[in-house]
Amino acid sequence: MRKLLFLVMLAVVVTGCSSRKDFYATGGSRADGSIDMAYDFKPFETPVVDYKQAESIANSKCAVWGYNRAELFGGKTQNCQVRDGWGNCTTGQMIVKYQCVGNITPANQASASTLPSVPVGMLTPTQYKEARVKVLMDQNLPYAEYQKQYQAIMAE
Repeated sequence: MRKLLFLVMLAVVVTGCSSRKDFYATGGSRADGSIDMAYDFKPFETPVVDYKQAESIANSKCAVWGYNRAELFGGKTQNCQVRDGWGNCTTGQMIVKYQCVGNITPANQASASTLPSVPVGMLTPTQYKEARVKVLMDQNLPYAEYQKQYQAIMAE
């Protein structure tokens, strides 16, 4: 009886415990339309992951950038933080890449639509400058270029 109990306990310790792992976004690129989703793992764990959860998070990130949805790009990348004596990875991070797909609205079209629909002749000079500065701010220009264009608007 003791041997059987010992063997059962040994089997549980050797096989590890299943552990539910949640994905989180670790990076991405709007220009490339890619999102990196990851989960962490530790020694003696058997990670149980839900790829639908990762896809849901990736979909929301892609939607913020103007894409329709995300698709699993394929493959996994393992970042190992701790290895055992045989070179096996025991602690680390598993990264899965998602690709954003669908039509994206270019930034210049999106910002052009934010201009007031009132004819320019109806705006006061101050309102016109404010509208142009708002469009300029939405363009995500480098600081030096932004300052140059801002000064040109204010000088008018």
